[in-house]
Amino acid sequence: MSVKGIRRVVLGLATTALAGGIALTGAGTASASSGGGCAGPGWKQTCISAGGGQVSAQVNTDFASNNCTEQIIIWDYTTGSQALSTSFPCRSGQYSYTYSLTNPTPGHDYKAEVRLYWQPGSGYDYQLSPDLWY
Repeated sequence: MSVKGIRRVVLGLATTALAGGIALTGAGTASASSGGGCAGPGWKQTCISAGGGQVSAQVNTDFASNNCTEQIIIWDYTTGSQALSTSFPCRSGQYSYTYSLTNPTPGHDYKAEVRLYWQPGSGYDYQLSPDLWY
């Protein structure tokens, strides 16, 4: 095949891909989300994501001891309220916890937060995720 022939094939493929891409992007969904992701060091990393009609908070911890209580919160920053909250004793070693909000409101701004309440009553540490717009 000549150089001109290769150029024609490449141009034809690029044109077809571009036309197909335009057709695909025209069919969006009302519940598309943006943002999300993870923040924090490995011992208290906090993540937020959306999928399957849910907003999920994932917290990854790595503690030398289990001398704390962990609280995971999904905040609805649009309303300024907690959309979901759960607490449980910390575990030593590496653990990953995922909790999902099954009825998120389209157009709202969500964040995940982990709070670590140290024993015996010596305060708490926290980590927020990035924003997720659902």
